[in-house]
Amino acid sequence: MRHWPLTRLTLTTPDLVLRVPDDEQLDELAQVAADGVVPPGAVYFPQPWASGTPEQTARNIVQNHWWARGDWREDNWRLLLAVFRDGRVIGQQNLSARDFRITREARTGFWLGLRFQGRGFGTQMRAAALHLAFAYLGAERVTSTAFADNAASRRVSEKFGYEPNGVRRLAVDQHLVEAHEAVLTVERWHGQPQQPTLVEGFDECQHVFGVPTAPEPIDVVLHL
Repeated sequence: MRHWPLTRLTLTTPDLVLRVPDDEQLDELAQVAADGVVPPGAVYFPQPWASGTPEQTARNIVQNHWWARGDWREDNWRLLLAVFRDGRVIGQQNLSARDFRITREARTGFWLGLRFQGRGFGTQMRAAALHLAFAYLGAERVTSTAFADNAASRRVSEKFGYEPNGVRRLAVDQHLVEAHEAVLTVERWHGQPQQPTLVEGFDECQHVFGVPTAPEPIDVVLHL
């Protein structure tokens, strides 16, 4: 799409491809969410988008993507990437920031369909988002928040060397939950083993992130 350059951004890992979905792919992503994301009774997200009926969950996904695109500004953006495994949509990886030009801080979030969980995909998705944030956008810090129920997400953060950054108490669906925040600095990220990641199409969309001059990226070689 000529007038929405984010559609040309693609992140490729050994097993996955991450990119902004077109409408047909967005519909597939919504169906993955409708088929189940959260184990029964668990609370993973501050907004209960995945706890309604399958139809409500699917609609929430579609509307969230439309809202993120329509509300995109250089000082307040939310990049929502569909994740593909062998051409099949399996989940979503987010990277977002406010006043990034000043704060140099971004935030990640992700989800996988229940049937794709426990296979290491979440780790690859997070690694790709961190590579984009640190190596291309010039982030100095990236944060992640996981609820007490979401042990898998917290384990992913631990793998990358995130440090604890406090616990917040939130009300979700009239229930008290604890949100564990973690933070990863660019220095600690550089000290971790790097996953092979290929970033394509960044030059065409760099300006929409509010970063006119990003650092010269160093890609980890990916052999396809």
